[in-house]
Amino acid sequence: MSQAFQIHTPLIIYMLMLLLIPGSDVMSADQQVITDDGREVLLKGDGTWVFRSTDRFANTDDGQRVQLKQDGSWQYVGNAPMATEEHVRSTLLDIKLQKIVIERHEKKVQKNVRLRTQTVFYVNFGLSARAKNNISITKNDVTHIEVKDNNGKAYPVLSIHPAPVVLKPGSDTTMVIRADRSPLLLDDVKSMSVIFKPEIYGIQQRVTLSRGVDDFEQKKVSGFE
Repeated sequence: MSQAFQIHTPLIIYMLMLLLIPGSDVMSADQQVITDDGREVLLKGDGTWVFRSTDRFANTDDGQRVQLKQDGSWQYVGNAPMATEEHVRSTLLDIKLQKIVIERHEKKVQKNVRLRTQTVFYVNFGLSARAKNNISITKNDVTHIEVKDNNGKAYPVLSIHPAPVVLKPGSDTTMVIRADRSPLLLDDVKSMSVIFKPEIYGIQQRVTLSRGVDDFEQKKVSGFE
């Protein structure tokens, strides 16, 4: 069966990923990008660039990445990169924000009601079947994850679950990220984001996933751990 390849504009996808990264500095470190004609380029931190190889790359209609070699052969190398506010996909890693839930616990204290809240992000991580190594998710990874609202206010990350987990090639898992507190009405918050810092899970650039507060779910709970 013939396979149709599309050499789109992956460089535009790369730039979109940068736009989703608050405060990113494109000159701070080496960057790997794909040109409009599918060639792999290394952008160096000193302002220069070089072609990584003579091969070209293309995306299939079903979202896979193909390497087109100089000798006329080709091979699948992973996912076709893409980025939206709620979904970022690299060649090997697929990260998607599923939902954000504001959990509320009310406790009566004499004549008053004490309210405590947590903001919970549900994020699906998928590792390409063409990945060569497993990814380990541990409790200590909370130090590489941030939660902020669109005003820049930070919410301390309390935990991630499940952990520890070993993500094998071709598998996926849903990570539950808990942050202390939630936006107040007077804060006029429009959206919230979970941010994964570079190097965690092999991520080369900061990955930011965001959703508007109007799409949050609300849930009353009996308490927090």
